[in-house]
Amino acid sequence: MKNIAILSIILSTVIVTFIGCDDFLEEAPETFQTPQNFFETENQINEAITGIYNTNRGLMNGAHWRFGENRSDNTSFQFNPADRGGINNEEVDLFLMLAANPNLSEYWNTTYSGISRANFALENIDGVTFNNEATREVRRGEILFLRSWFYFNLAQLFGDVPYVTSAGDSPEEILSDEFLERVPVGQVYNSILADVQLAIDLLPSPGDTESGRATRGAALMLKAKMHMALQEFQAAEALLEQMQGLGYSLQTDYASIFAPDNKNNSELVFEIQYSFTLGQASNFVSRFVPFNSGSDILGDSGPAGSRAGQNQPTQSLINLYDADDARFVHNISFYDDGTTVQPWMSKFNYGFEDQGLQDVNFPMFRYADALLMLAECYNETGGGDPVPLLLEVRSRSMADASLSAEESSDLEQTIADERRRELAFENHRWFDLLRTGKAVEVMTAHGIDQKIQKPTVPTEAYINIRTILGIPLGQVEEFGFTQNEGW
Repeated sequence: MKNIAILSIILSTVIVTFIGCDDFLEEAPETFQTPQNFFETENQINEAITGIYNTNRGLMNGAHWRFGENRSDNTSFQFNPADRGGINNEEVDLFLMLAANPNLSEYWNTTYSGISRANFALENIDGVTFNNEATREVRRGEILFLRSWFYFNLAQLFGDVPYVTSAGDSPEEILSDEFLERVPVGQVYNSILADVQLAIDLLPSPGDTESGRATRGAALMLKAKMHMALQEFQAAEALLEQMQGLGYSLQTDYASIFAPDNKNNSELVFEIQYSFTLGQASNFVSRFVPFNSGSDILGDSGPAGSRAGQNQPTQSLINLYDADDARFVHNISFYDDGTTVQPWMSKFNYGFEDQGLQDVNFPMFRYADALLMLAECYNETGGGDPVPLLLEVRSRSMADASLSAEESSDLEQTIADERRRELAFENHRWFDLLRTGKAVEVMTAHGIDQKIQKPTVPTEAYINIRTILGIPLGQVEEFGFTQNEGW
């Protein structure tokens, strides 16, 4: 198909924002050129691809954690009666969203912006001279990897979505009926599985490219995640076994995985890049500290904002950890203001460089996740023993990593719990609940717990547990998309 750069964003995205070429992260001013007259050199293709990476960074730093983590039973929010302006964010957690919720449109627009950039780059990459033809194919693999990641998320969250793969040449073409149809989710999966396989074939092994760029390992892991979402565990198993031969390894210390002085280490299959010195600092931790903590946690970069206290660990997640589990000690802290004790997500708290700003990367894929995925596949297919993989992950963090009799008798639940402990706050939990078919059951029980623990939770919360998001209302009204059932 051709490309709408989709919808109102499409017309604005035809004029693309590109990122400077001197450094993989360094930003350059916006340009105002069409793809037809911009793409003339290898350097400009590189700038365009960096723009796609930066769009992904915006997605991961923005709406993705709300739907991957905050919508799950891992986190909730600290209710602030003095500031009710963030109710749209609270409604994501409470399952009270309407299709007009701006978090939906933010996710949709950001993702399709990345898709549009990818389509423009792919449509022009063959018309540009490269100093090395092998580099052209690596860059093509990066674009396909990122576009496949964007569509994978859309398919999981929204179901049937517009699927477009090339740049429209005019507003009339962009807004034609062909581009305003939602494609069945099965067709979307078939297409992106083929694309990510091509990315696997084109991308280099880990260590053979610049830090922060996609590699064969990242593409293998993405394709494995797609197959697992489709319940195709044997196919995923083969891909994950390939990853075991690519040189990945677990870090010996859990806290060191995310440390600023240990970026892009052997456990990190694909990491969202941030750099304070290049003006690309991360700022997500400042949203997660308790709003009443003032400068006690943020220090000179404080005080905490009135809408902090987001992504707050739930009691059920806290209860899942043993007290001496290194992951518990690192991931969750408690703030005592003398009146109440508030848990908060401290996983990425390594101090601040400036007001609310850090030099901390964010893990999108890491090897511990791959090992636990393989354990899940083995448990489904019988193709291997999942227990050694479980023990490999948990032994790093627990003095006694052995499985109890109860854990051994229900490996499906044990693997799910281990993923929850290990990957907390990395935006996997909601997608795990979708894949295992447990979303409605788990979130209904979570809602009952929340209403007992928090008097501020409204009675209508957690009643309508919808596993597919609504198409943003603005898209439905302007372009006539059919809306998902129940929205």
